[in-house]
Amino acid sequence: MNNKTIEIQEDDLHAYVDNQLSVEKIEAVEALMRKDPAIAQQVDQWQQQNKAITALFSNDESLPVPEKLKLKNIMSEAKKNKPNTYKIPWFYSMAASLFLLVIGGTLGWFAHGLSQPLTKNTTNFVNSAISAHQVYTVEVLHPVEVNADKQKHLVAWLSKRINHSLAVPNLEEYGYDFLGGRLLSMRKGKAAAQLMFENNEGKRVTLLVSKNQSYRDQALHLKNIDNINAYYWMDSKVAYSITGEMNSSALRKLSKSVYQQLNVKLSAKLASL
Repeated sequence: MNNKTIEIQEDDLHAYVDNQLSVEKIEAVEALMRKDPAIAQQVDQWQQQNKAITALFSNDESLPVPEKLKLKNIMSEAKKNKPNTYKIPWFYSMAASLFLLVIGGTLGWFAHGLSQPLTKNTTNFVNSAISAHQVYTVEVLHPVEVNADKQKHLVAWLSKRINHSLAVPNLEEYGYDFLGGRLLSMRKGKAAAQLMFENNEGKRVTLLVSKNQSYRDQALHLKNIDNINAYYWMDSKVAYSITGEMNSSALRKLSKSVYQQLNVKLSAKLASL
């Protein structure tokens, strides 16, 4: 029996939809979908999008070829201009090129977002977020470096170290109290701030924030390793990840709340300067 844990990333979910996975990974993806209905729903949406795209462009009547661009008419016009030389007039060539460009652009538009490759920096960041979550959330005596009762000092210190104005989101609506935070090391000497939150059951979620000039904007993505989910995104060279041992639907709500709060708090700070 093979007990090897197979890590599933969002790229694997897209590959599953496109029937490009190995049998081993297909089984791992399907097991993950059975465990997490939110992921199963997302995969189903992508499958429906693929079917819609296929139906749109498999119908011969969906994109009718203009009469002037039909081959027989182009050849007829060419013969009129030069009976002994077959050459398509430049304006018909341009029209045909534009027609193909429209088709290609439409395909690209409908397929946009279905499968966007993640950069190495993005992958490294979310892996670090999950790893740090695993290491520090199990700590009993020292889960954080600076406690929540020194929040002002903590925020000022971490903001300076990561070169980004940090703010602590309020997750009390979801039953999580702020515990505190710590400074973490990233690749190539970059720093990151980890903030930790805990509910009445002792379950913890962490927010990791790191700034790097090599980061590019990235929409909200999900990564799952074993029972740990992480929602992460990048905005203006700053990367964020909300990580927790909960289903993806609940964690997504937390992530959206954090995203909204951080944007509001950052805007307020900038306005006060």
